[in-house]
Order: sequence, then structure tokens, then C-alpha cells
Amino acid sequence: MKRRFRCPVEAKKEYVVEVLSGLRTEVVARKYGMSPKTLTTWVRQYEDEVGELVAKKQKETQQIQQDAANYQELQEKYNEALKLLGAKELENQILKDLVKKKYPDYKPR
Repeated sequence: MKRRFRCPVEAKKEYVVEVLSGLRTEVVARKYGMSPKTLTTWVRQYEDEVGELVAKKQKETQQIQQDAANYQELQEKYNEALKLLGAKELENQILKDLVKKKYPDYKPR
């Protein structure tokens, strides 16, 4: 005898939202340990009810993509700033060494 997959209606709707937002039915079904046929039935059953949830999910996905792009841009700026800082520190050290060689008695404040 097969085991029945029981879960609350809200959870079913969340699974349907995942399918309607672009994931394959088989992937979502296996992710949650259910039959793809069961999930397909739920998609047909709850398709009309989850319209605003799908829109919300797509909006969240767009926000995440935008945040990822912003993060990548900030990471690149940070890496560039570190390179510039390293170059300036090296230049400072070279100048200090030159001052020490030319004026051995000089003591920095």
C-alpha cells in the first residue's frame, strides 16, 4: 500500500507557487518527497487561488537578483579600493626608506 502525502493547504499552495514560478513539477515534487502526479493535481486544483502568491514570489526573486547584482558591484569596488590602498602603503614605505637613507638621523613624529 502506498503512503499518502498529507500536508496543510497552505503548504500545498506554496508548492504550487514554486511550480508556477518556473520550476519543473518533478523537481519540486522530489524536493518535498512526493509524487509528481500529486503535485500536478494540486497545481490544477489551486492554480487560480495562488495568483497573488506567484506575483509576490516573482517580486521577491527580482529583488534577490537586484541585491545580488548590487553586492557584486560593491565587492568589485571593495577589491579595487584594497588594491589602491596596498599601492599607497607600498609607496609610503618606499618613500620612508628613501628618507631614512638620505637623512639617517631623521625621526618621524
